[in-house]
Amino acid sequence: MATSAKIPNSDIVFHRDGVGDIAVVFMHGWIDDLHVWNPVIAELSGSGFETVQLDLAGFGNRTQANGPFTFDRFAADLLAVVDAVDKPFVLVGHSMAAPVVELAAEARGERALGLVLLAPIPMTGARLPDEIIESFHSLAGADASVIQAVRQQAGPSAPEAELARIATVAAKVRPEVVLTTADLWNNGHPSRRPSGFSKRLLILSGSDDPIVTSEVVASQVVTRFESAETTTTEIEKCSHWPHIEQPALVAAQISRFLAGSVASEALRADARHS
Repeated sequence: MATSAKIPNSDIVFHRDGVGDIAVVFMHGWIDDLHVWNPVIAELSGSGFETVQLDLAGFGNRTQANGPFTFDRFAADLLAVVDAVDKPFVLVGHSMAAPVVELAAEARGERALGLVLLAPIPMTGARLPDEIIESFHSLAGADASVIQAVRQQAGPSAPEAELARIATVAAKVRPEVVLTTADLWNNGHPSRRPSGFSKRLLILSGSDDPIVTSEVVASQVVTRFESAETTTTEIEKCSHWPHIEQPALVAAQISRFLAGSVASEALRADARHS
């Protein structure tokens, strides 16, 4: 049964559903909200895990949150949730959330069983040209119809009803948060060291993504994870939002990954108790 819980002395509310010894925590990308994962979660198969969703500060139901709006702050909020859930976990992050889940997994290496990065913005940033990033800046203060048109153009196979819902959510984000976080994912995290995460990693990207291309994944994402057991898969007929455009295909990939994570944790548990 789905429930909600709140982190004490904060504005962080997270949603939990399902039963299992592993938590699968989903982090949304830029100007989206926690519900963007609902179509994927509805398609997940298997057992032994529960799902957890939360909004990034400044987005969804946290539009009144104060800054700083940084990768480290977002990771700290995520860590507060995984600590409250208090079980081994797999983190799933889309786009801007990829550096967030990586940082959190490093910080809780003992309990982090795996990472799923979907259309991941590199830790070093997208580094888009000025004229391109300005098109994202222009969404600050834009109404829902403008945001929906931009998303529809970038992801033509996405369901119109979901695009309309997301656009309504995005239009409520404060303009200063839109600007600050666009620069955040474009400029990247100041750390340039390789990732310390060394367990199972699944990287999913859209075949038609103009931002996170196969070249970007290979040269700027995979190379960060020198010690991880990495699998990369391209989702056909979608752009930067595979979880919206092809939720069943994304869910199938994540389900297979989770089956391995559940089995791995069962072996770890047996070893601890033997």
